[in-house]
Amino acid sequence: MKKDTLLLILIGINFIFAQRPLTGEKIFKDKFPSEQINKVSFSTLTVSNTVNDDMIVTLRDGGRHYISHVYVRANESYTFENLPVGHFVYQYHNLKTYFESPERIPVYLNTDEFLEFYYSTGAKKIIGFEITKEEFFQE
Repeated sequence: MKKDTLLLILIGINFIFAQRPLTGEKIFKDKFPSEQINKVSFSTLTVSNTVNDDMIVTLRDGGRHYISHVYVRANESYTFENLPVGHFVYQYHNLKTYFESPERIPVYLNTDEFLEFYYSTGAKKIIGFEITKEEFFQE
């Protein structure tokens, strides 16, 4: 009887954690075109999610063309590598609503850039303006 109970508990824990993607997973790769990479730029962008919500972060170039996306768990970080050089707009989905950055992130040759998600204390939300689901998944 004890073995059966322990087995059920382990199966339950596995089921709960199996439903939540890991940081770094490309969970929407079937909805976006191929990622744009540049293996000679040696440019990286580290995304740090300091809020208590998991989110999907999408990078787009200045013309809103898709670069890459990634799932980032709450309080974890992910580093995009081999990014093309340019100024990027980031969009994010906190599993409830869709947002876009009000500013662009410059990425230069051979640099390590950083993006940190945090709540605006005055607005009580992450910095950015709301967009539609269609704008988020736009190719």
